[in-house]
Amino acid sequence: MINTVIINGSPKVKNSGSSRFIEKIEEFIGKSTVYQATQLIQMENNSEAILDILKAEVFLFVFPLYIDSLPAPLIKVLTMLEQAATDTNGKSPRVYAICNCGFFEAEHTQVALDILKNFSTSLGMRWGYGIGIGGGGLVSSQSKNISKDGSASNVYTVLLELGNEIENSYTKKQNIFVSPKIPRFLYKLGGNLGWCQMAIKYGTIKSIKAKPHILEK
Repeated sequence: MINTVIINGSPKVKNSGSSRFIEKIEEFIGKSTVYQATQLIQMENNSEAILDILKAEVFLFVFPLYIDSLPAPLIKVLTMLEQAATDTNGKSPRVYAICNCGFFEAEHTQVALDILKNFSTSLGMRWGYGIGIGGGGLVSSQSKNISKDGSASNVYTVLLELGNEIENSYTKKQNIFVSPKIPRFLYKLGGNLGWCQMAIKYGTIKSIKAKPHILEK
């Protein structure tokens, strides 16, 4: 079994979309060592954990898109890995990434994936490829039920391919971008309904169209 370390880059410690994608990928590769970026950077002494991570044969970073980039906790973890990378004893792990975003168009994740690619190559690690997932909120909500059929069947396919890649081979590929197999307008409609439901729940429905950033003349 390949020694795989998965870094969950989501700032959410529980119930994040990234954790759901990790659960799905572990169905294909088996249980792996998973580190939560937020918890890792809050440890009083994380040097031992960082060195253990660097012993892995495969790194998989799973994270949400934050302003076309990476969440702050994940950036801090990358900095710690970079500082400790001299202790890898010449090992060259393979690196993969899964980035999901709320935008329908998965191509919004391109820059974030390029950042991880540059990080990997600068440390002499072997960059495999990244998966950018659009409509992340919808897809992650279905992640436990993602299968060969349904609106997220294409996401299932690329995750299965990544699982096989991690376990069996190393092939340097182009990044893969996938979005749910539904019309964009339906995704937008569903998102708007979700915002309304949250506003009702928290008693702010009357303020949902407020524009506090616009100064009155």
